[in-house]
Amino acid sequence: MALSEEVKHALGRPIGRIPSGVYILTAQSGANRYAMLASWVQQASFDPPAVSIALAERRPIGEAIRATGRLALSILPAGDTTLMKKYARGIPEGEDPFAGMATIVTPSGIPALGDALAWLECKVIQTCDFGGDHDLVIAEITAAQMIKDGAPFTHIRGNGFHY
Repeated sequence: MALSEEVKHALGRPIGRIPSGVYILTAQSGANRYAMLASWVQQASFDPPAVSIALAERRPIGEAIRATGRLALSILPAGDTTLMKKYARGIPEGEDPFAGMATIVTPSGIPALGDALAWLECKVIQTCDFGGDHDLVIAEITAAQMIKDGAPFTHIRGNGFHY
């Protein structure tokens, strides 16, 4: 169901005020490595420790995550626009998403960002297609590391219908 412009106008600003973090979602399938900016991430469970990640349909990283059942999240430090800008526009197909970046390899072999506050390595528990333009990935955290102390990057959008 497409929303009318009137409904989008009424809902957009209030939805945009839902705060989110800024993360780099990474995956590896064979020799192919993937990275993208993710902001719709939330802790979903204490036991097992798990997160939920909203992932837009048809993202190339989604195929790698479905194939391997594994992903990593790098938690960006507050105000670090360098990392955010590198991944915000997407990485052109065929380019190494980690060129020029300090990386750490998680226990399952997934690259994570060395300049992040922390990384989480996860195993997919379930993917939910609820009919929206994003799928919801529920993933158990199987390994993690604090790299440095500091506040995480948070983001408030001007409109809930745009990233």
